[in-house]
Amino acid sequence: MPSVKSIHIEYEIFVRMKKLLTALFVTSVLFSCEGPEGPPGEPGMETQWKYVYYTVNQQDWEPVGNYNELGSFYRYGFDEPNLTDFIYTEGVVMGYAVINPGTREEILRPLPDTWPMAEDTNTWTESVTFDYMPGYVTFYVGYSDFATGIRPPTMTFKLMMIW
Repeated sequence: MPSVKSIHIEYEIFVRMKKLLTALFVTSVLFSCEGPEGPPGEPGMETQWKYVYYTVNQQDWEPVGNYNELGSFYRYGFDEPNLTDFIYTEGVVMGYAVINPGTREEILRPLPDTWPMAEDTNTWTESVTFDYMPGYVTFYVGYSDFATGIRPPTMTFKLMMIW
């Protein structure tokens, strides 16, 4: 005949097992409930992008302001039919200066870009930027010393449009 102590231990095991099974059952019910499938959502738009390269030859840079005048700089603009009203208002447009275009050392430098320059004992900063509107993009080069007597070199740019 079992002792009172062993019956008590068996009862404790039974109570603990019952609590464990109840907890497992409640947990499985809570985490497995699903409701009916909802109605389908609206069709989504896929992200689209387009990129365009531009090259401004040295002789094509247009000076703005007088020779070496304070505030003078260079610019050149392009018609860009891909730059739509929708991209202008709802999209993102990013510009890059392309360094060493077409070579294994090609890199993209995000615009606006400011770069220190030096020749002999002369130092200055070159600033390159762009702006855009629907159908048009303009690139700019300016120098901290406003030395606009020498046009900027031929430069290549990349415009990335995302919508």
